[in-house]
Amino acid sequence: MVPRWVFPVTFALIFVGAILITVVCLVAKVGFRTSDSEHEGTAWKKGALYQIYPRSLFDAKFDMEGTGDLQGITAKADYLYDLGVKTLWISPFFTSPMVDFGYDISNFVDVDPIFGSLEDFDELLKTMHSKDIKVVLDFVPNHSSDEHEWFQRSLKREEPFTDYYVWADPKGFNDSGDPIPPNNWLSVFRGSAWTWQEERKQFYYHQFHPKQPDLNFRNSLVQEEIKNVFKFWLDRGVDGFRVDALKHLFEVEDLSLDEPVDEEADVEDNLQYSYLKHPYTSDQPETFEVVRDWRKMMDTYPDKLMMVEIYNDDIQEVMKYYGNDTDPLADFPFNFQLIDKLQNRSDVTGTRLKNIIDEWVDNLPDGKWPNWVLGNHDQNRVASRLGADLVDALNMLTLLLPGTPITYYGEEIGMQDADISWEDTKDPWGCNFGRERYQEHSRDPCRTPMQWDATANAGFSKGPSTWLPVNDNYKTLNVKAQTEARESHLKVYKTLARLRQESSFAKGKLAFPVVTDEVLAFIRYLEDEPTYLIVLNLSENDVVVDLDHHANLELPPEASVITRSASDKSEENSPGSKVSLSALMLVRGEGLVLQLPFVEEIE
Repeated sequence: MVPRWVFPVTFALIFVGAILITVVCLVAKVGFRTSDSEHEGTAWKKGALYQIYPRSLFDAKFDMEGTGDLQGITAKADYLYDLGVKTLWISPFFTSPMVDFGYDISNFVDVDPIFGSLEDFDELLKTMHSKDIKVVLDFVPNHSSDEHEWFQRSLKREEPFTDYYVWADPKGFNDSGDPIPPNNWLSVFRGSAWTWQEERKQFYYHQFHPKQPDLNFRNSLVQEEIKNVFKFWLDRGVDGFRVDALKHLFEVEDLSLDEPVDEEADVEDNLQYSYLKHPYTSDQPETFEVVRDWRKMMDTYPDKLMMVEIYNDDIQEVMKYYGNDTDPLADFPFNFQLIDKLQNRSDVTGTRLKNIIDEWVDNLPDGKWPNWVLGNHDQNRVASRLGADLVDALNMLTLLLPGTPITYYGEEIGMQDADISWEDTKDPWGCNFGRERYQEHSRDPCRTPMQWDATANAGFSKGPSTWLPVNDNYKTLNVKAQTEARESHLKVYKTLARLRQESSFAKGKLAFPVVTDEVLAFIRYLEDEPTYLIVLNLSENDVVVDLDHHANLELPPEASVITRSASDKSEENSPGSKVSLSALMLVRGEGLVLQLPFVEEIE
């Protein structure tokens, strides 16, 4: 066999030259450290937070509907435990007409029959808690379904429900006698955000689908209703909430105001949400008052997590949702930087990743905890968006940086987007753009059933079909195959989850010895504990990295391999072997986790 050190000389020279130009060395971020007692008592800081889209994990009821359910999640408790999951985040399973697949809720305090019953949920909670896995629910306070009792009674102007939703008189009537909406506000799902209700002779506002009317949070009774929903689930034993679409909670009181056109958006479709700027319908100051009230209420329960979904290009606006020591708000707002700024393979460079990490950390309020999100139920999967060869390297990044990694189901095996036909598509967002444009906006490709094995329906359901088609690659890309393989994405992920429990990662410091466009290398270290070096080759070529001579830190000549990307099949980099830091060889997209025998003081 030809030794792996026989690489093309010209390529090695080019790569070393790039390192010489762009090497960066940073001191440790001591603000990342937490006390021993804080770490021990906080599950969401100790391990990965795993998001489950309940329709797509496992169909345990085998009711021939081909839809995942709560029993299915319970049935996979051992899998989640073995994966190293410490906190489970479950997308909505509440009673719903399913126009937006559970985000249109007609009863906030019950389970939709598609997913099971409250008894099924209680059993799920009991099972997960027996395995020390916390359970966090997706909470949707901004809107309900138009089939909710509150809306139906508001429609009839029954007190006290008359003003539970945002109602407005028409601006006027057109030549045909049709009512004109009070302003130009647009729905995220495209088109006017106002729908006429003939029975009440008014428009109602909906930030999303017309069957998802926005609740009126300027009504104190609505605020109390939502707090009671929180309490219902907290009293049942849940461990916290992910709060959805929080930026949309309030609108300005003056409903005659038109939002301005976003001249920089380069959007020609004047019905598309991004055609306008949204100063009157998002991030209103009253939102913080409500979140503060929720925080105080949740603090009456021990150790409950509140994370909030906030999309905003201004990172300072996002950071406001942390609050501060004297005025705490959410435990954290989601960090979408790794999604927003990494939309394709060419976006993934060491320099860009380092800048993304720095931007979040440098803006983090004192004493607050970071988080890292690569994907979710609204985004293309990592393997499809950024490249299948980068799956392990990017999992190394998020699981081994200080902070909470958030893993979307299936990312641990490198699941990919499925090709969903117009006839099979379900997502209302995509459908609103029609046959010609639905693929630009549909979220269905990342929501397909979990691929458990190579049997029919990928082992997800015994029914004749599944709610969305299973990805065609399920026969080779599945949990069973990766469990049985010598090396796989799944085995790498499990190793990373175990490493996170070590003090060097749980409480250690962080330094970056080398940052180039091609390579990102970072160190996790703690006094009297092992020191780890993580090296990521983010290029599309095999590389030779000379860390010994080109890092601005004193490094030993050799290190031991703990784990490496599943794509590397060489003997030289096999786990347990020793490698030279002056000629470290990585295949394209590879990540390598190394243990160093010693490191001088890093400051």
